[in-house]
Amino acid sequence: MEPPHISIVTPSYNQGEFIEETITSVLSQGYPRLQYTIIDGGSTDNTVEVIKKYADRLDYWVSEKDRGQSHAINKGLERSTGDIFNWINSDDALMPGALWTVARAWMTKPGAIISGATELFNESGVFEVARANGQTLRNFVRFWEAKDFSWTQQGTFLPCADLRAIRGVREDLKYCMDYYMMVQLLMRNLEVVYVDAPLSRFRYHAASKTTGNSKNCRLERIPALRSMANQPVPVEDWEWDEEQARRIVDIARHAWRTDGAFEALRYIGRALKTSPVGTMQEIGRRAGLKLAPGES
Repeated sequence: MEPPHISIVTPSYNQGEFIEETITSVLSQGYPRLQYTIIDGGSTDNTVEVIKKYADRLDYWVSEKDRGQSHAINKGLERSTGDIFNWINSDDALMPGALWTVARAWMTKPGAIISGATELFNESGVFEVARANGQTLRNFVRFWEAKDFSWTQQGTFLPCADLRAIRGVREDLKYCMDYYMMVQLLMRNLEVVYVDAPLSRFRYHAASKTTGNSKNCRLERIPALRSMANQPVPVEDWEWDEEQARRIVDIARHAWRTDGAFEALRYIGRALKTSPVGTMQEIGRRAGLKLAPGES
């Protein structure tokens, strides 16, 4: 069987410090049926200079103003002709041999989502390996009660045809577009094939979206899922409210340490407005109190 055609897109903006490592991690895969595209949003640092060094080995690249990361991903998807698709951000990387590992998994189950582990690292080195597990539709939607659930976008390779069928990622979502995308794909009854090997590397640094906008990342997911016209898994309105309140309390806890008591209390007020029950449950849980039989 001929190995599958794999399309990789790198959305990029002003990360010249890291992007060369990203590019070389993709181009050094030694995979014969690779289509690699870089969509840069008009960087003003040295990003374009770095991209030009590898231009003759890229299938396509552009540097022009866009509407953000989600738009860049969709622009890359439009040009992708592969069987398998993934995006690797300009501060992340593929592990050596990742594409061959993905290809072998695909050939055992064509059309499946291929999901593997991701190394989480910072300037001090690797501090965790997130292994893929439990990626069911219910666990994605009712994530607060999911057990043995682990997923990273960087380590997840998708059937290109199905991603096109759902029209890529939602461009109005800045932080959880990948999460929402997975819900939509799993609603198509796609099987997930797990790979017990690291496929990618996720970099934590001060300027990364996950680090710098952690509050927004945590608060966007529930409104996005709640906005779905047809809920794929039953969730009551009060459950959405309670879980969102718990997340706001968690943000208040961090705000107390970094921004002071006034900011923390502002978030507590917001949590109480969202759900008094969820707020008090989370405060009690964090204080080590039992608010109800069996609840901690």
